[in-house]
Amino acid sequence: MEKLDRRSFMQRSLIVGAGLLVPAQFSFGSDSKDEKLKEKNAKYIFNFSSPYKTENFVATPHAHLEIKKLIEQYTNNKVYVKIHDGGVDGTGTRLAGKVKLNKIQGALVSVSNLSPMIPEIDILNIPFWSSSPEEYTRLFNSSSWKNHILSKTKKHKTQVLFPYVVGARTATSTKKYGKRIVKPEDFEGVKFRIPGSKSLAVFYKLTKAIPQKFPWATAGKTARLGRYQAIDPSIAGLYAGPMDLKGTLGVISEVETVHDGWVAIGSTDFIESLDANTRIQFLDAMEEIQKKQRGLYQSAKDFCVSEFNKNGTKIYTPTQNEKNILADAFGHTNPAWDPVKKKLLGKNGMKIFDELYKAAKI
Repeated sequence: MEKLDRRSFMQRSLIVGAGLLVPAQFSFGSDSKDEKLKEKNAKYIFNFSSPYKTENFVATPHAHLEIKKLIEQYTNNKVYVKIHDGGVDGTGTRLAGKVKLNKIQGALVSVSNLSPMIPEIDILNIPFWSSSPEEYTRLFNSSSWKNHILSKTKKHKTQVLFPYVVGARTATSTKKYGKRIVKPEDFEGVKFRIPGSKSLAVFYKLTKAIPQKFPWATAGKTARLGRYQAIDPSIAGLYAGPMDLKGTLGVISEVETVHDGWVAIGSTDFIESLDANTRIQFLDAMEEIQKKQRGLYQSAKDFCVSEFNKNGTKIYTPTQNEKNILADAFGHTNPAWDPVKKKLLGKNGMKIFDELYKAAKI
């Protein structure tokens, strides 16, 4: 993570100070009058909504601070940024819908929240081909991904501004279950709480696990009640989980099935309303934010790992051989994925997937 200047360090220190609450429309200036003047003088207002609280930046790499600072800086304050955090505007598909209608101009959502618009994006949830931060970033920034996948958001008046790196999905047992999950046979018969992805449902069917579909908002409660034995978010996702999910976990196995991806999305109505020069500056800011977010991810992951270690939750990193065994058993080369590739990517799905695979790897 890059070093913060003294002003930024003091602002961040104040944010996480004991008992200090951050309002939904977060003010980043040292003087609220300065913020009001900036907003008054701005030509455009960019409302950015997120399910995460700004004050939790140490453990959650949401980049709220960077989004506000860099957009305003790059556009010479022509665009004023308001951060609406903590889910005040809703979350998930509801949030994506508001961006589509330009009720808000930008949002942080899970990649899976875009699947109602573009089902093809669920190709990310075929395991063991684009799960690492490097692969995920290369794929999203490739011309192949933009042409075959991201271009399809335009008809929904939505644009992906940049991908968030948040880490790959794990195989994490609850304290009640307590076993390490790393070998193919370790999945068999285990009650896994799984997300809504159809591709991940295929994966868990291959593993012979027993899928459990509980709402994410109840993940901590249902773990305590023993309703499932394992769960799969990234380390950062596990730490930030609802109802003190982090306190229910036994062994985190970093199997890196798929990237637990988020994206920043923007309203094309808003972007196209910007004058030509400001639009270029706005999109240039997104490239810079993406670079900085990568550092925030690593810092947040280090913090979460440290906290899990303090709380007695074990973290296991599989060997490369163990990862290869899992990939051979359940990965994209398994014939079970052929119909999924064709369904998501069309009649040329096998060829397109190979193109995307190369984009992620090279």
